[in-house]
Amino acid sequence: MVVLGVFLFITSLEGVKASFKLIFAEWQRGILAMVNAQTAPITGLAIGILGTSLVQSSSAVVATTMVSMSGMVAGGLSLTSAIRFGVPIVLGANLGTTITNTIVVFGLRRGITDEEFRSTIPGVIVDDVYEVLTITIFFTLEITMGLLSRIVLALGDFYNRVLGFQGFFSAFERTIIDILIKEPITNPTTRLMTNLLGQRIGGVLLFIVWFLLIVAALSLIEKGLDKIVEAGWEDKVTAAFENPVRGFLTGFTITWLVGSSSIGTSLVVPFLATRIVNLERAYPYLVGCNVATTLDLSQIYGYFAGGLVGMMLGSAHVILNLLAFLIFFVSPLRILPIRIAEELGRRMIRGRHAALELLFWVILVFFIVPILIIYLS
Repeated sequence: MVVLGVFLFITSLEGVKASFKLIFAEWQRGILAMVNAQTAPITGLAIGILGTSLVQSSSAVVATTMVSMSGMVAGGLSLTSAIRFGVPIVLGANLGTTITNTIVVFGLRRGITDEEFRSTIPGVIVDDVYEVLTITIFFTLEITMGLLSRIVLALGDFYNRVLGFQGFFSAFERTIIDILIKEPITNPTTRLMTNLLGQRIGGVLLFIVWFLLIVAALSLIEKGLDKIVEAGWEDKVTAAFENPVRGFLTGFTITWLVGSSSIGTSLVVPFLATRIVNLERAYPYLVGCNVATTLDLSQIYGYFAGGLVGMMLGSAHVILNLLAFLIFFVSPLRILPIRIAEELGRRMIRGRHAALELLFWVILVFFIVPILIIYLS
């Protein structure tokens, strides 16, 4: 039941991403036009947050940024300008991808008690807190010192020498998700609905169907986890989260294999809801997911496929997450995201409408703030 539920869950997440892309296709073209207009770095950050929130894939937004900036450099834009505008978009993409966790917990809402839902909230938002802290630090350093831009520009000459290996990395263009889910299931379904109903209507209908499938898949996972606990297998499941190193490696491995941090981080939500895993044990797993998304095979291919500019922006993605790993996992500050998430969770739980407060948090962080930044800029 758990295996089938996970397969349906991953399939439905990919379907939701595909339907979002259909619904907001015209709007996304407007976003790319803003990129071409060389809007201010803070707008680039907002574009990264909002774009990733809509398509639920930091990989897609980072890849689009790499290709767009590469094309603009080929069209005459200076390499320095492209990097300094592309880096904030990469920063924003890291935050936007965490919205999937909240979508999942709302999908799980009907199958759990109110108490279980409330206890899950800190574990759901800790990834948001981790990324908000990370982006706050490094965006500040970027706009004041150009830190990440300077680092990746310094790496440019080295990457220029290794571009000859691009053919080798093309072997990793397809991920396991492409082979098992996208190509046989979600892509044909998307094409069928688009041909029958058009892009917008087909996209909306697909989104509804895939979201309902998320709910069904999570219900199946939850029932399977309950059976695991009843069968006395809980210790075997929690062994993957037994200590911080094992939790980190579990999150890293799963995300590296499936090529999506959204999928990797979301898989822990049912474990939090059923209390098989608590926030302290889930945190290293989530950090592992964030690091792995910069190093999976599809991302490595994307870095090379984008040419020199793609490799440099991809390096900014890697460096950002490695530095965040050192600050908020290796150093004593690792406790900070957990404590902030716990406090925010307590504040939401105190009220009578915890679900509405969580929804407001998502709308504020992932939509209202970036839209206001884009509009006012």
